[in-house]
Amino acid sequence: MAPNFLGPYWVQLNYTGDAPHSMTIPTKNWNPSGSVGTFDIWSGGTINALTMVGDLVTKLLPLFNADVSFNNYLVFKQLLPADTPQPVASEAFSGQIGTNTGGSWAAAVEKMFLARSTNFGLCKLSLLDACSESTFLPIISPGVADQAVIDEWFDDAKGWSARDNFQPNTFLKITLNLNQALRKAYRYD
Repeated sequence: MAPNFLGPYWVQLNYTGDAPHSMTIPTKNWNPSGSVGTFDIWSGGTINALTMVGDLVTKLLPLFNADVSFNNYLVFKQLLPADTPQPVASEAFSGQIGTNTGGSWAAAVEKMFLARSTNFGLCKLSLLDACSESTFLPIISPGVADQAVIDEWFDDAKGWSARDNFQPNTFLKITLNLNQALRKAYRYD
C-alpha cells in the first residue's frame, strides 16, 4: 500500500456548522450486510456500521455548539491507490445536534486529535467549527468530553483505523487553531 493511503475503506462523516464539512476516518474492512453493512473490529467479529458511526457521533456532539448538525455518513471503498473511490453504503442522521453550551468561540476553529497507531503511524481526527473552550493551547490532559472521543476512537470493539491500517491506540495531544481557509470563506479577514 502507498504511504498514507486512505483505503481500503473509510467513513466520510458529513456535518454542517457555519458551512458544510466532511471528516474522513479510515476503518477496517467493511462487509455488505443488511442496509448499511458491518465493519470488522479489532477484537474479532463485526459491528453494524450505523452503530459504530452513531456511537462516535454521540461522543462528538459535546464538542460542538447547537448550530452544528451531523447530517449523514458514507462508507467508501478503494482497494488500491489507483482505484476510483466508490461509495458502498450511506445513512442519514436525525437530530444529531451539537450539545456544547459553554459559549466559547467555534467558527473556523479546527480541533485536531493526534495519536499513534499500534504500528507507530501518526493518526488524527480533525473537527471543524468545534468549540475552542476559549483556549488555543495544546491539550495533553484531555477533559471528559475529549477523553470520550479518544476512548471511542481507540475502542477494540470498533473498527476505526489509522491510515497505516493499524489501530489508533496512543494519545499524543489535541491542538486548536483558526483554520485559515475557513477564516477566508467566512470573511473574517
